[in-house]
Amino acid sequence: MKYFLKIIHFFILVFFIIFQIIFGEQLEIYQISFDFILVAIIASTLKDGFTVGMIFAFIAGMIFDLLSGTIVGVSPLIFSLCVFIICQLVSSGLKLKLLSYIFIVIVTTEINIILLNIVYYLFNFKMDFMSVVIEMITKPLLNILLVFIIFPLFRLKFSGEDTVEYQFK
Repeated sequence: MKYFLKIIHFFILVFFIIFQIIFGEQLEIYQISFDFILVAIIASTLKDGFTVGMIFAFIAGMIFDLLSGTIVGVSPLIFSLCVFIICQLVSSGLKLKLLSYIFIVIVTTEINIILLNIVYYLFNFKMDFMSVVIEMITKPLLNILLVFIIFPLFRLKFSGEDTVEYQFK
């Protein structure tokens, strides 16, 4: 049953990858920027553990890069770093409640934006500083709204300990 739930979580993640590619790009025209994939990876990591979250992050990033036409390998790297940061936050003693989920989403979204723009800048992509600032303000707030949509799909509770062990051995 445990493996069946992980397969279901993977298919939910694939659904949000496709949803991000289809609708995410259309919403960015109006400066509305959701990151469905990142929030789904956060939920998967908090529910299934560090190893599964790292595997899902790499696979989801690679699928997203291949389907969206961006630089291949950037998204798997950034999503994997976000999963590592989540693991470090949880293993340092962060209690998993609603405010902790919101804090994790804000931190990983900001790190995702910063690292992605640094990599694009290093590869000489045109970068508008004002749009990056707007994205750093609005994207975490919009991703917090996704917590209330995506986390119940992974059956994460908003109070209490509902996670696996994160300690390194």
